[in-house]
Amino acid sequence: MSKNPSHPSSTTRPTSTSWETHRAPDGRTYYYDPVTKRSTYEKPEEMMSVMERAEASTRWRRFETPAESDGKPGREYWAHQGTGETTWEVPRAIVEVREAVRRAEQKKASGGGERGAKSEPGRTDEESLTIVRPTYASVEEAKEAFKKMLADHGVRGSTKWEEVVNRCKADARFGALGSTGEKKQCLNEYQQARAKMEREARRIAEKKAREALRTLLEERRERLGLTSSSRLTRDGPIEEALRDDPRWRAITDARERADIFEDFTRDLRIREQRERERSKTNRAQSFKECLLEAGATAESLWRKIRGVVQHDERYTSCEPVERLEVFEKLLRELQVKEEAKVEAERAATARSERKRREAFVELLNEAKSDGVIEPRMPWKSFVPRIENDQRYTNACENIDGSRPRELYEDVIDEIEDEIDQKLDDFEDLLREGYKARELFGNTTWEKAEKLYRHDKAWKEAPKEEAKKLFVKFIAKVFRREQEKERLRREERDGRNERDERSLKKSRRDRSRSRY
Repeated sequence: MSKNPSHPSSTTRPTSTSWETHRAPDGRTYYYDPVTKRSTYEKPEEMMSVMERAEASTRWRRFETPAESDGKPGREYWAHQGTGETTWEVPRAIVEVREAVRRAEQKKASGGGERGAKSEPGRTDEESLTIVRPTYASVEEAKEAFKKMLADHGVRGSTKWEEVVNRCKADARFGALGSTGEKKQCLNEYQQARAKMEREARRIAEKKAREALRTLLEERRERLGLTSSSRLTRDGPIEEALRDDPRWRAITDARERADIFEDFTRDLRIREQRERERSKTNRAQSFKECLLEAGATAESLWRKIRGVVQHDERYTSCEPVERLEVFEKLLRELQVKEEAKVEAERAATARSERKRREAFVELLNEAKSDGVIEPRMPWKSFVPRIENDQRYTNACENIDGSRPRELYEDVIDEIEDEIDQKLDDFEDLLREGYKARELFGNTTWEKAEKLYRHDKAWKEAPKEEAKKLFVKFIAKVFRREQEKERLRREERDGRNERDERSLKKSRRDRSRSRY
């Protein structure tokens, strides 16, 4: 395979490998291992030169545009595996690793690059490199320097120890660790961490590559006429149109590309369904406006309203079933609005009538406070006193709720309840006075008034009703006292009669005893 002229020359590490170079039908170079039956578009590490290995340690990859029709070779460009960024210029990271490889080769050509470093007799090349050791404060610092050296020389997670020695033996940091065992142990730690990082980097790169492919499909959707029913076939028109794009080539597995394409068409199906639903909603809204403009109401009939709107474009754009659904839904909405309007008017009327009732009740309370309303006063006697008052005439206009006469009777009942309560308190006062031996059957009103004139129950009780109640109570007390007196007299007479009989009996007994 010919090298690109812009790629710098480098020394190829001699190695035995079973990888073979082949060319795919589309012109791309791929590599096949007949032993493991594995094939890949990426150049295996065993076939890479030192410079290629160094470049492979970065995230940048080199690609070429398709050859032109006049036979001119394609143009070289670079793509970052992590960010998807592309550039025609050689990236700075590639320039740096190339310079590092050149310096390492120059040092190697000048005798190892270690000042004063000489191989001792009987030592291997690898062991002789450990003679000159830079000084480090601790073992951990030496390990960090050794790992930094491995990273600078592009050592990957799969690089063999012999290759590490060939790459790094000219670096002064290679002697940071004393023995070969320490170096191998540190290499193992570095490769484990590097392998984990590479796996995570591959995962992120694959994720971004999948996202980039979806973006590519979205960009070319209209141009290629992609729909939810489109199918990806091998070497078909879709693959033919996209294979030259680096975002398409970034996914090397055809099955994975097919899965991404299937996911994309599935999303298209969902979007198309949503678009159909949105279009249906817009048509329904337009037809609803058409019905309202035609004067549709909650009582409208479909056969009549259809004759008005059947020539309107908004009518013809809807399916027959959609028209009926929109019409029925509109009728329900209009009915709900009409009911809400009636309910609002009823509530407003109820509030107005309640305010008029409250104003009339206030009028009754004023008449009650002024003594205009008397207990058991008839309604027809009270009406002439208020018939010119605006609050009374307004209350007469109410349709629902209590009428003015009913409200008046409620006030009369309240007055009578208050009088009854005061008379009950007055009667309780009389009972307590009787129990306290302050009232008797011959007690007069004047005497009782002197006793209880400061008591609240006496002062608040209506005088006429209180006097009548007092007379009844004193009469009752008088009768009770008379009854008690009669009982005492009868008891006294009975006792005297028993004493007299006892005396006569004793006399008879004494006369008999003489004989």
